[in-house]
Amino acid sequence: MVARGSARAKELDVAREAALKASQLLLTKYGRARVHYKADRSIVTAADMGAERAIRAIIGRHFRDDAYLGEEMGSREGSSGRTWIVDPLDGSTNYSIGNPFFATSIALVEGDEPVLGVINYPPQRELFIATKGTGAYLNGKRIVVSDSQNLRLATLTFCHSPDPASIGRISRIFRRLKEVTSRTRQMGAASLELCFTACGRVDAFLMVGVNSWDVAAGILMVEEAGGQVTDLSGGKFTLSSTSLLASNGRIHKGLLKLLA
Repeated sequence: MVARGSARAKELDVAREAALKASQLLLTKYGRARVHYKADRSIVTAADMGAERAIRAIIGRHFRDDAYLGEEMGSREGSSGRTWIVDPLDGSTNYSIGNPFFATSIALVEGDEPVLGVINYPPQRELFIATKGTGAYLNGKRIVVSDSQNLRLATLTFCHSPDPASIGRISRIFRRLKEVTSRTRQMGAASLELCFTACGRVDAFLMVGVNSWDVAAGILMVEEAGGQVTDLSGGKFTLSSTSLLASNGRIHKGLLKLLA
């Protein structure tokens, strides 16, 4: 873990506090969330908003000069050159139907590079943490990606945004993947699927129609666990990329070739 007194120890403590507070609020409303629909047909609940208000208040109390970008509450400018990118409830649809696959995701970004990520998975009491250059951890124990090298035996997950172009593209991708491995799943929470890739539960995750709050913390988790992250053309992934492929690295080239 990040040592006390290290450059990002305070940031990590604050992110952990914020993630745990948000998750606590989510659990109190789990199973009775009131659903509303955004213009793009995605779901938002009162729990999303309450969780983000809690996160924003905690971060703002400690880091007033940092910028902030949240899925539900938008952005706040800062002067420090750093930005907190937050998804208070990743997996809102799952949450709204009582499917316990959802998480709170918080990332600290310097420039365009995530340097800290905290993702909390409240139903399983799992806290994933990564900081640049120090590794990725689950409940305090270091995690690494899987050692799978056979694409036909790999477990793959995928996600997409609700716009028609993303739906069309992911439908074509799903057919290609399913022809290669039956172990292809849509799980519905990108940040958590990136954590599952980082700790070896799945071998790769891909997404089209990426939003930075979905993946900012998770891509750092995968990289610090020894995995590989690119866009779907094999190029460098940035927080402005619109597609993503994260894997254990061993099947990455094979997946890119399959999806070309």
